[in-house]
Amino acid sequence: MERNFWIKYMRRIGLPILLTVVFIFGACKPTSNIKPSKNLVLVGKSYKNFQRANYISEFNNPETYEDSISLDSLSITERKKEFLNMMLPAVLAVKAKLDFDRQKVLFLETKKELSPLDKQFLNKLEIKYKTKNMDVLAKRLQTFPVSIVLAQAALESGWGTSRFFQEANNPFGMWSFSDSHARVQALVSRDSGKKVYLRKFKNLEAAVTAYYTMLATGRTFQEFRNMKMKTDNPLKLIQALNTYSERGSAYVSDLASVITFNNLDKYDNFEISAQYLADNIQ
Repeated sequence: MERNFWIKYMRRIGLPILLTVVFIFGACKPTSNIKPSKNLVLVGKSYKNFQRANYISEFNNPETYEDSISLDSLSITERKKEFLNMMLPAVLAVKAKLDFDRQKVLFLETKKELSPLDKQFLNKLEIKYKTKNMDVLAKRLQTFPVSIVLAQAALESGWGTSRFFQEANNPFGMWSFSDSHARVQALVSRDSGKKVYLRKFKNLEAAVTAYYTMLATGRTFQEFRNMKMKTDNPLKLIQALNTYSERGSAYVSDLASVITFNNLDKYDNFEISAQYLADNIQ
C-alpha cells in the first residue's frame, strides 16, 4: 500500500519540468570547519516575477551536518548565505515528509477498513502528535511557509553563531524539560536557581522535525495552528508566534524584519526533489 500511495501522491501533486536553472548561494570563505556549499538545481516554470514561480529545488544528496559548525569567522553576508545553505535542505526535507504523512492520513480517512500497517502508521503519529482524531491529526501535520522556519532559526541562533547551534545542532533555542533528551546545559539558570537545558540533536533535520512537532502540539501555539489553516501569508502567521518568546510583539517584529530584509519568502516556493522523496519517504 505504501508504494501505491506514493505513486498516487506523486501523480496528484505533479512536477512541472519546463526549465532547469542553476542557482548557487555563493562561495563560502574557505575555513577548516565548514563543509563545501551545495549547488541547488531548480526545476520549475519561468515567470517574470520570481516570487510567483513554482520552483522545485533538487537536492540529490542533501547535506546532513553532524559535526560542530562555526560561522563566526565569516562576514555577515557570507554567514547568512552559508547558514541558509545549511538550513534549507533540512527544512525542505522535513516539510516534504510531513506533507506526505498528512496526505496519507487524509487518504486513510476515506478507507472503510484499515489494514494492520495503516493502523500502525496512524498509531505512531497519534502518539507523536497527541491526538486520536484523524481530522485533528491532519491539521497538526499541516506545514507552513519555509520563510518562517528560516527566520526563526536565524533569529534564535544569531545566523548560526549561537553556542547551542554550534554544539547541539539546535537553531531554534528549544528547551529540554526531560532528562531523557540529549541536551546541553545553558550558561545562565533561571531565577529559581534550577539548571536549565537546551535540546541537542544529531543533525539539523532532527532539529527541524522537533521544531515542527513542538509547534504542532504545544499548548501555547494553538492560535498559530488555527491561523495556519486560514492563511499561508508568513507576515500574518507570525503574529501568532508572539508566545514563542518572552519578548512577545517585539519578537514578532524582529521576525518580520528578518523575513522582509532577507527576502526569505522567495524560499516558500521551493520543494525538495521528487527523487529525494522517492528514495527517503517510506
